[in-house]
Amino acid sequence: MKKITAWIKDYAYLFSTGAFAYFKHTPPPHYLGYTKEGKVPIVILSGVLMPWAFSKQIADHISLLGHPVYIIPKLGNNNRDIPRSAKAVREVIEENNLKNIIIVAHSKGGLISKYLLIHDDPDKRVKGVIAIATPWSGSSIAKFMPHSSVRELSPDSKIIRYLEGHPEANKKIVSIIPSFDNHVWHPKGSFLEGAMRNINVEVSGHHLVLNDKIVWNHAVEWIEKITRA
Repeated sequence: MKKITAWIKDYAYLFSTGAFAYFKHTPPPHYLGYTKEGKVPIVILSGVLMPWAFSKQIADHISLLGHPVYIIPKLGNNNRDIPRSAKAVREVIEENNLKNIIIVAHSKGGLISKYLLIHDDPDKRVKGVIAIATPWSGSSIAKFMPHSSVRELSPDSKIIRYLEGHPEANKKIVSIIPSFDNHVWHPKGSFLEGAMRNINVEVSGHHLVLNDKIVWNHAVEWIEKITRA
């Protein structure tokens, strides 16, 4: 019964927040206009088929602490494949000459971040990644989806196997793992072997996890730790 309730709450959040996110194209002025000294740039990446604004709540929280927050307009609704998505992130990094970046990513955004670490960060501009509910080993639910950008998240896809074959990037990643995830169908869930840290949180829901202050606090704590490292 608890899992059914969690499914219902998560999808209620998905549809209500998703409806808003699709109409929110421009980030608020404070993302780049309320920057405090010593605060590193943050890049926000949402999950598959989700625009940047689906992660707006956590992005707002981080921005109002004084971090400059960047979105990736070219990603749109995040329906590109992972390699092309990573290149779009790199373009924003170069256009804004960003350094000591921390990426805060949800779901597929974490996979994009890892690919970026492996392929598109030769000058080590990215200092760390905080990934929330990311299917590092894929998710069986993706096999049943018609869209190619979702199917690449299946456990036996080439890109998932490729990313798993590069564990050297994991040491730069913090993985936040919800107690129940209705979209990451895999025995490992969002556990990442060799990660900087795996953090289990008592929060249910693949999407609702983004709007929980427990998760926000963990994200901010690790932004600070990575900044000081």
